[in-house]
Amino acid sequence: MLVVAVFTGPITIVVGTALTVCGFAGAQAVLVGLAPDLVAPDDRDTAQGLLNFMNALGGGIGPAAVAGLSGVVPVPVALAGLAALPLVGLVLSLTRGHTAADRRPDPDATRGSSR
Repeated sequence: MLVVAVFTGPITIVVGTALTVCGFAGAQAVLVGLAPDLVAPDDRDTAQGLLNFMNALGGGIGPAAVAGLSGVVPVPVALAGLAALPLVGLVLSLTRGHTAADRRPDPDATRGSSR
């Protein structure tokens, strides 16, 4: 998205779009592959379903946000703003302290409480 935001022309739009699609597909493949290791066995199907839902939702929110912002700011500014969001998320994930919620669950753990 930054390529398209900074440079103009049909070639940069094709290259920027290709880079965005490759990044999105690569991230989805990695995250779906990691999901079973990050949740308890009983929750794996639900976790993977929610992850796929969020990937699809995120893929729809991006173009809608650019279209909505383009009425207020120029399209390159809207693209650059949207491209900055993952960078902000990366910086926050690297700089914040680790909490108990960040730890992986015990692979043998089951969901819910014992009744």
